[in-house]
Amino acid sequence: MKKLNTILLGSLFVSLLAINSCDPFDELYLTLAMDIQLNTEGAGSDISIVDTLCLSEFEDYDDNKDKIEEIRYVSSAYLTLDATIGLQAQTLKLYLYQEDGITELFNYTIQNFYADSTKIKPLAIVLTQQEKNNISTYLANPQKDKCFVGKLTATNVQPNNTLYFLKSKLDFLTELKIKPQ
Repeated sequence: MKKLNTILLGSLFVSLLAINSCDPFDELYLTLAMDIQLNTEGAGSDISIVDTLCLSEFEDYDDNKDKIEEIRYVSSAYLTLDATIGLQAQTLKLYLYQEDGITELFNYTIQNFYADSTKIKPLAIVLTQQEKNNISTYLANPQKDKCFVGKLTATNVQPNNTLYFLKSKLDFLTELKIKPQ
């Protein structure tokens, strides 16, 4: 009797798996890491840097453009690549706009910014739900190439009496959902 129950349970389990099984190739996701370079040299008390990037600049997007079902925002971070030793600012603001440079997707403010503190560890940019929705709405219709404008501003930069430099980037991570072949 135990053997019969084991066979019946095994058969039932295999049947349920066959009926409800998932094809591992039903969905394919690619991670698309993009970054906007924000580099400057200056000697004043304020910094303003603007740069642009487009989805078509990335091979993973371009190669799969006709098969993309959805582009989903994952996360953002700011990283100082290199800077004048001791460079700091009272306020550093990061902005991401649609390609028109006017329609804001998000902004993020860092008070008492020290460039050295973001060299070692990237700063995670935490967005509000509305900002995530702004990005998702902008990324709708994934076959249409989208461009982004990144902007960095800093106020009361120190040292401001000598030539300084800042090389940084705004990382923007997305996930591409690809139609299976």
